[in-house]
Amino acid sequence: MTTGRPSAPRPIDVVLAAFALSIALAPPAHAQRRDRSFLQEDLAPPAAYEEQGRGIIREELDPVLSADGSGLPHELWSGLSAQQFAESIAALELPPRSPTLNALWRRLIGSETVPVAGTDDARFTALRVEALDQSGLIDEVAAVLARDLAGDSDPLLLALKARSEVGLGNMERGCEIARGLLSRQSALPKPMQADILLITGTCALQRGDTAAAAIQAGLLRELDLGGAGVDFLDAVSSGLKPEIPSGVKLSLLDYRIAALGGPPDRAKLIAGASPALLAGLAGDPRVAPDVRLAAGEAAVVLNVIPAEDLAPLYRTEGAGGDAGTIERAKLFVAAEREQTPQKKARSIRAFLDEARRAHLYRPALTLMAEPTRALAPVPEISWFAETAIEVGIASGRTDGVRPWASLADSPYTASQSAPDPLAHWLALAEIADPSQNAPQSLAAVESLARHGHFDPAILHRLVTVLDALDIAVTPGLWDLASQSPQPAAGHLPDTGVLSQLAEASQKRQFGRTVLLAMRTIGPEGADGAHMIALGDALRALKRAGLAAEARQLALEGLFEAWPRAISQ
Repeated sequence: MTTGRPSAPRPIDVVLAAFALSIALAPPAHAQRRDRSFLQEDLAPPAAYEEQGRGIIREELDPVLSADGSGLPHELWSGLSAQQFAESIAALELPPRSPTLNALWRRLIGSETVPVAGTDDARFTALRVEALDQSGLIDEVAAVLARDLAGDSDPLLLALKARSEVGLGNMERGCEIARGLLSRQSALPKPMQADILLITGTCALQRGDTAAAAIQAGLLRELDLGGAGVDFLDAVSSGLKPEIPSGVKLSLLDYRIAALGGPPDRAKLIAGASPALLAGLAGDPRVAPDVRLAAGEAAVVLNVIPAEDLAPLYRTEGAGGDAGTIERAKLFVAAEREQTPQKKARSIRAFLDEARRAHLYRPALTLMAEPTRALAPVPEISWFAETAIEVGIASGRTDGVRPWASLADSPYTASQSAPDPLAHWLALAEIADPSQNAPQSLAAVESLARHGHFDPAILHRLVTVLDALDIAVTPGLWDLASQSPQPAAGHLPDTGVLSQLAEASQKRQFGRTVLLAMRTIGPEGADGAHMIALGDALRALKRAGLAAEARQLALEGLFEAWPRAISQ
């Protein structure tokens, strides 16, 4: 079990935290020295107040929604100062491993809302860009920078724009912006000074001026701003192919420098790639197909890109690389193209089994949604019923689950009393559906549990989830769960986070609630969270008006350990 004691930060976390805080604390370029008393604000915002003469409690009012179409509140970041926002980002493992929280995070950080307290639009844009970059949302970085009116004049935003352009491979534009910043780079945070020098050196290499590139590398070392990019700059300017070291995270900028010395080693590149680099490699048609597919699979595991983005990479001629990716690409294409029901079902199952070995099972289930929809639930392929149900639930297409559940012969021979042999899957589908206030299939779960087909840990987790979602728990399930000790495994957040989460959700502080829910669930997603953390996160999301997201997070917390016959 992960305790409340925080783990030692990795070196990359220290750098990112320092960068984020330097942005948060820096006054705008056009401003005089400003009062920074907001830095001493308590984490909790002012208490609820009554409107004069009307007695309306602020938290009871519906929030004013943003005009950007996101459906999010206009004052999204209430309860957070700029420093607290930066510290919250630095404390997170980005992007979130939970698909539900990742989708919420993307909506939050990409929306156009009132900035956090104590920062102007440009500073807030810089904070958002850094968070987007850490999450691998490189296209969103470019879009956010393009929308900011200060993007063509503010030195910090210009530096971020230069880094974005070079990272996306738009060298000419990135070099032009960086040249204009050389006289103003001393006003930038130190990490951005390093990036401008790296970009300047990269531009020199691009035009064949190795001497100028070596000078930039020397300046970086004199300023104690070294790193992988500096080593790559040194190597390429000396006519050598850069060696990718182990144990470092490579940025898109690092990659652009290394690639000037020849194609980097694929395995080392993917192993060291940051989320932004994985997204850049997977989405760049100039990159070799085997590298794109390897990057795409790694990016999907981290929630950097959606599972659907893997489909065109699997179909690409020459896709593959190692034996595993070659086999998955072959099986994916077979599952799509096969027309005979028996053969198609076997191809889908084979693809899923291969994907499970590569820790790609959940994304693979989503990818198999269309091939599975092409199959009718007929007795000839009744063995495929459980797989079809898993695909439907994981991809959010639960409308066709029931016919498959009633088709199959029971894989649980000891449980002949269950009305439907796979009805416990129907219960899981109903839990994930916000329109199902009272799941009808929990009796099947209880029946299987009485015959020993539910692990006590998943029973405890199920009861916790139902209680958190205000779904009535049958006395039989309570009784069965109480017969074993509560499991102690799973992530628990740092001391104080759960109480802050409850407070933020009660005060309808939308952004702060989501950030704290991300910390509560932890780096391994909902199925890796302690059941107490999972229950508190579900309650908080529900209180904050995110009932549908709470249901999806509940599904994530139960899905992996749900009893299976075929896939486990």
